Amino acid sequence: MINKTQLNDYGNMTSRILGVIAGENTFCETGKRMDFQRNRGNEFYEWPYPVKYDKTTHVYTDVLVIGGGLAGASAGIRAAKRGVKVAVCDKAPIKKSGCGGAGMDHWNTVLECPGSPITTEENIERSKDTGLNHRNYIAEKGTWDALLELEKLGLNIRDDLDEFKGAATRDEESKLLKAYDYREMVSVKLHGGNYIKPVLYEGLIDYGAELYERIMVTSLLTNHGKQGADVVGATGFSLETGEFYVFHAKAVIISTGYACSMWIYNMEITGNSYRWDPNEIGEGLAMAWMAGADVYNMHKAGSTKGNTPFAWPRFGVGNPANTWFPCSMVDNNGKEIPWEDIQGNILKNVHDRNYPAKGQPYIGSKKSDNMPGIDQANLIHNLAEKIRDGEYELPFWADLAGMPEDERRSIWGVMIGNEGKSRFTLYDLYTRSGFDPEKDMLMAPIELPENYMKFGAWFHGEPDVVKPWRTENGGQGEIACDWKLMTNVPGLFVAGASGGLEGCSFAVSSGFYAADRAADYVKDANEGAVSEKQLAAEKQRVYAPVKRNGRKEAYISWKELWGGICRVMQQCCGEYKTIPILKQGLVWLDSIKNTEGQMTYARNPHELARVLECDTRFTVASIFLNACISKIENEEFMMSGDGYLFNRLDGDKILTIKKEKEYWLKGQNAPSYKENYLRYQKRSE
Repeated sequence: MINKTQLNDYGNMTSRILGVIAGENTFCETGKRMDFQRNRGNEFYEWPYPVKYDKTTHVYTDVLVIGGGLAGASAGIRAAKRGVKVAVCDKAPIKKSGCGGAGMDHWNTVLECPGSPITTEENIERSKDTGLNHRNYIAEKGTWDALLELEKLGLNIRDDLDEFKGAATRDEESKLLKAYDYREMVSVKLHGGNYIKPVLYEGLIDYGAELYERIMVTSLLTNHGKQGADVVGATGFSLETGEFYVFHAKAVIISTGYACSMWIYNMEITGNSYRWDPNEIGEGLAMAWMAGADVYNMHKAGSTKGNTPFAWPRFGVGNPANTWFPCSMVDNNGKEIPWEDIQGNILKNVHDRNYPAKGQPYIGSKKSDNMPGIDQANLIHNLAEKIRDGEYELPFWADLAGMPEDERRSIWGVMIGNEGKSRFTLYDLYTRSGFDPEKDMLMAPIELPENYMKFGAWFHGEPDVVKPWRTENGGQGEIACDWKLMTNVPGLFVAGASGGLEGCSFAVSSGFYAADRAADYVKDANEGAVSEKQLAAEKQRVYAPVKRNGRKEAYISWKELWGGICRVMQQCCGEYKTIPILKQGLVWLDSIKNTEGQMTYARNPHELARVLECDTRFTVASIFLNACISKIENEEFMMSGDGYLFNRLDGDKILTIKKEKEYWLKGQNAPSYKENYLRYQKRSE
């Protein structure tokens, strides 16, 4: 951060910020107990809860929601409103859990709002080559209604206090603040986005959903314990007391997010620079896989797309993109860097950056007629050349102070002030440290000139310093689903990123939709039989690390085990993949699981959860490796673009399943997106 009038004098403020970041509280583990060290003192405390490993609690419900983030909380509310009994389970306090737990700055793709420039059907047609689009259609179709539902629950989404009256960002009729595109209402700045999870939490309470917090779900239960049979519930344990939970349910909705931290084993460094919640490890993916569900998109493991987790704090440095769009940037001499539209025309003022180019339906549209792949205005495309020839001098600075007052307040106050990754760790912290957006500027990370525009002016940190296989930006693993958002395992539904529907608006919209379909399903579902054999085996697996505690041979910590798994992925699922390399990874994983994995210990329920997360990582890592093998073995099919590749666990065999292109509009499905959507929507009504 630097004062605009003092480009070369920023050391004092930097030291002040770093002093606040360092903090005074530290956490440590010593001996055979969980110890907390406070304010550098020597006060230690025993585990604060009674430990009840031998207790089993049975919970009976119609719909069980695993994961209480945006998607899961929304699913819980809708299921309760539909009159079915619902339980929502989360490892964390639901009021602040998940990727959106700390807030959200904007709500994307409200194409069903009045006056939309394009229909959802037209938008899907423009983006028909981007994956399993029936899921995207479902989510897009419901985003506007989902936003209005949140408003009914108490979320402030409008500029009711007229703070932006007359500003280009505001739609005067609705008082909504438009994000990115000021001509069309396609994305909305969430004026009260910081409170989205507390609002959903209160909604769960008001509608009578049963909440099970700090409960780690470990496996799905299927009818008579048979893989691929109807889901009949799940198992878990308390992270406080350690007691075992058996959830009996007619339908289960998985909303646990992506599989992250598979290549990275340093949580302390990666936390605030991470794109997703680094606590997401793919637990829903792993348990769905073990139950026989199809998974998709995991062959993209080790994507080389940017956003290294070892970058600067996300949104905490000078940046003209995403939450900072369309912030002005200046070089080290205060010279402003020009912007251009998607046709290469130089834009003369700040507000022009927020308007679509001629022929473009809206900013952010998946595809524009006769236009290049970029979808919004950006810094000049030849910026690297101009840096190298000396026209612009590094470092660059985000010039909020030089922007129109309404845009400055919009970026720093509304967007940065409500985005979950920036509200507390950046907006509040920088403000307390003295940052003044009317006078100060933030430095952009120093990168190779070519990298400033390599990923669309996303100034997040040098992408080539850390190997690309550590980025985890692409191929996080998705559970495949049909038009009901149900998997091939009857009664097992997905919502949010677990089903490939990432982002605030898609998570909430798909949560509502999945709950509607689950509520319909349980009306006709018979109660299945829980297998005592399956329960006994899961109990034995869950508590094995506790029983090993104190034994001489049990000396491997969960962190060491996690590090070993990540090393396998770095070596055998990196930038260069061959079948022998991938198979070696599977052998290596199996070796670690059967040796070091049996030497781990847990001294309390907290450590037990961390060890079992490593069990999940073993499963997810093997899915990644097998999916990559499947891709290579079916390279001709994949290169043809004629269909999609899925993987499924069948006993101890890995099946590869091929489906034809746009299979969701063929066979027993209707030939159009809208017909399929209405087919299931009408039943709920």
